[in-house]
Amino acid sequence: MLDRYPLLSRLSLMLACLASLSAALFVSAGVAARLESLALAQPDGDAAARLAGVGLIQVVLMFLFVAGCGLILRTAWKVLAVRTDLALARVAAHTAGAVAAPAGGIDEIDRLVRSLDSVAAQLAGRLADGERLSRHAREQERFAARSLEFIYRACANLAENSASAPWLTTLLEDMADCLQAHCCSLALLDPVAEGLGVPAVLGAPRLARLLDEFDADELARSGGLRRSVAGPDGEIVELAVPVRDADNIYGVLIVEARGDFLFESRHRRLVDAVAGLFALSLGNLQRNQRRRRLALMDERSAIAGELHDSLAQALSYMKLQIARLQLEIGRSCSACAPGGTVLDISGEIKTGLDSAYRHLRELLSAFRTSMPPGGLQQALREVVEELSARAGTEIGLDYRLGDVPLSANEEFHLLQIVREALTNVVRHARADHALIRLERDEDGEVLVLVEDDGRGIQPDNGGEGHHGVSIMHERARQLGGSLTLDEGAGGAGTCVEVRFRPRSAPG
Repeated sequence: MLDRYPLLSRLSLMLACLASLSAALFVSAGVAARLESLALAQPDGDAAARLAGVGLIQVVLMFLFVAGCGLILRTAWKVLAVRTDLALARVAAHTAGAVAAPAGGIDEIDRLVRSLDSVAAQLAGRLADGERLSRHAREQERFAARSLEFIYRACANLAENSASAPWLTTLLEDMADCLQAHCCSLALLDPVAEGLGVPAVLGAPRLARLLDEFDADELARSGGLRRSVAGPDGEIVELAVPVRDADNIYGVLIVEARGDFLFESRHRRLVDAVAGLFALSLGNLQRNQRRRRLALMDERSAIAGELHDSLAQALSYMKLQIARLQLEIGRSCSACAPGGTVLDISGEIKTGLDSAYRHLRELLSAFRTSMPPGGLQQALREVVEELSARAGTEIGLDYRLGDVPLSANEEFHLLQIVREALTNVVRHARADHALIRLERDEDGEVLVLVEDDGRGIQPDNGGEGHHGVSIMHERARQLGGSLTLDEGAGGAGTCVEVRFRPRSAPG
């Protein structure tokens, strides 16, 4: 027991010594009193000498007693005041203090100091953990607030805007800011991008480096990718998430962040939610476009059926009748010699009927033309491939209307105008090269140019394909625009130019 408390044992020993000294002083005082009485009774005896010896002993005992009291007071002050103050100061400062306790410990105060140091260290660790958890909680709260605000803006934009390139880029910028990432990119499959009229690859503030190594279709169909690689500015981490719904795959969403960024579950959930929003938007737009095109095709097919069942049959019947009339006039009317007025009039009627019938067949063909899922750009590409393979003319397509919203009716009219212009190039121009260019000028008008290097036509009479030219003029008027024919670049060939303002464009 005393081994565990050496300070108490030392104090007890010192107090026992003081008690012994006190007892010795008390005994010596009694002896001195007796010797003093003897010395008074017998002056000539040896009592006086013994009394002097006892006095000397008392002085020594008194000196030892005073020294022991001073030693006890000094030890008590050092232990109970100085070392206790140091221990309390170390506890108050939560540190090991300037005076370190021995590793093995000397007394209770040393063990108390070590215990207090341990408690202080634990408290400091708990405070550090609490501060770290508090910072993490505040960061989680800020991220949740930014994520909710971002999702709200994305849903609002989704409800108000179509999937144009600026809209998609804005969402990618907001997402990069919310995740504090280097960049965010959206890579769409080619049919999806062509159908929506947007670039196949978008990025904010730049494109992800992952797209330099992998194809968007490969990433989307493989289920995405997550990896850490060395970049020009240090290590980076990349995450690719497919943009898909239950029916289709539209592309892949890529996030590139710094190397120490950990894609926790909250970050992954946000990226998945954005990918789902993109898929929802793109899917709805594609379905709406298909519905509008199907509705328009159904209407045109119904009109074509009505024309075929009524006007086409009537014109066919009239053509047969005018042929019979000419035959009967030649047989039975002796006054109707060749070159006569009656025969000329019947010939003009037949020519007019042939022209009307040809116009009607062209209208029926146009009404029955279907628009592919990829929209105008895909339809023009199919026309170019068809006519290039059939005629051997090299035809180029420069399509720059990706961000221009066109109605289904406008797309059909443009397709028919370009088809008719290319048909005239193939049939009449004898051209080696042709170019189709579609773009939007600074005033917001759509400009369509069909140029060739053939023999050209006269702008006044329209050339050999004047029936087709008149139909093109009529389609341009229905678009609210104009169509002009002129010489091509350098005075060679022909240039067909169409200008109109889309219905959805601001006035």
